[in-house]
Amino acid sequence: MDVKIFQFNGCNKCFNESLLLKLNSEYNVEYIKDPKNWKEEKIETAVLTGYLLPNDKEQVLKIRSNAKKVIAYGSCTVTGGVFALANQHGHEVTPLRTFDNDVIEVEGCLGEIDELLSVINEEVPKKPKKLCDLCTRRATCDYLDEVHRQIELEDEETCFNDLGFLCNGFVSRECKERCINYNTPCRGCKELVERSGIRMLGMFGTLMGNIEVATEHSEKGATDKLADEEDDVTRSLPDILGNFFRFTLPTSGLPKGRIPSSGSLLEDLFSGRLIEELPLITGLLGGEKSISLTLKIIETYEKANQIEVSEQTKRYREELLKLEERLQKAIENEDATQYKEITEEIRQIAGNMNLSNIFFGGFKSQIDDNDNFDDYKTHIFEVVEGTYKNGSVEYSIDSEGVIKEVKITEG
Repeated sequence: MDVKIFQFNGCNKCFNESLLLKLNSEYNVEYIKDPKNWKEEKIETAVLTGYLLPNDKEQVLKIRSNAKKVIAYGSCTVTGGVFALANQHGHEVTPLRTFDNDVIEVEGCLGEIDELLSVINEEVPKKPKKLCDLCTRRATCDYLDEVHRQIELEDEETCFNDLGFLCNGFVSRECKERCINYNTPCRGCKELVERSGIRMLGMFGTLMGNIEVATEHSEKGATDKLADEEDDVTRSLPDILGNFFRFTLPTSGLPKGRIPSSGSLLEDLFSGRLIEELPLITGLLGGEKSISLTLKIIETYEKANQIEVSEQTKRYREELLKLEERLQKAIENEDATQYKEITEEIRQIAGNMNLSNIFFGGFKSQIDDNDNFDDYKTHIFEVVEGTYKNGSVEYSIDSEGVIKEVKITEG
């Protein structure tokens, strides 16, 4: 069976993950990194990865007209993904279904290779399970007294949401990456229901019923209105889009953003995000350089604010950087066997290919059963307003820890 993989814009992690198709001798796989220069030919199965923009429509329709089957692989192609957070600033990251309704969708960040294999082979899909049903933590559904952006995760039994630490597992399907296994709440890369962000807002908003919201008397004397001053709710959730709509903004039903753009889609998607969310976001969108990018952002902040980092943390980080170098060579050589082996080694330390286990000051969960976890365990860190720069990376945060500006250059 002939399968052609087309990489459009942004992160190439799903494109790289599709190398695993080459381990199946039934497939003749070809990788097309520049779809705009693709010479049209008949295709049995076309797999599209990466985010799409309006000017990609013509090429998408050319692929559609030549392919018996078109598959959107990964959240960026299916719902816009993390790159679509830039739509808050007027960009138009567009789900494939907007251009072509006759497509099969394999959602996820990463897109799962087993699901891709299943749809290529036209197998009957399994009924999805709710992520909450697979989580070892258990919900009480008690009202919250406060919402947390960071939390000391000594409690491994209580639902993240009940701890005031927002988790979208309530509206998400099971996934391979399973961020929740690494003390990282789900951000919803695989929707279980339509408009999942809106539903999660309603659920979490209900849990916040005990939290005081600042109100004041309206001019007409009819009802209270939200006060101009900040309250515990708005202070605890300063990035509604990034928390509830990280992967689904274009399909959420929310109006197009009108915040002025910096001129760069990449920089715009970071603007408004939170400092504690940076490691996971760079882990999502950094491609085969995600490890070095994530560590550079973390270490820049650690150094400036004298956050202590243990020798064991440094050793694990160095090991990850060496694995990244090996991974880049495997991708360059289209060596599926090496790619599989190296990504499995990365997962042992980083938790998954989204690097959910990596954080400021250390790691979120134990890496080796023989380790003393206290030697490299992360802790809550202080938010310090300022501009942080390290070579190719520069970012600024305000006093609440909200990203105001990011510049990432090659290097």
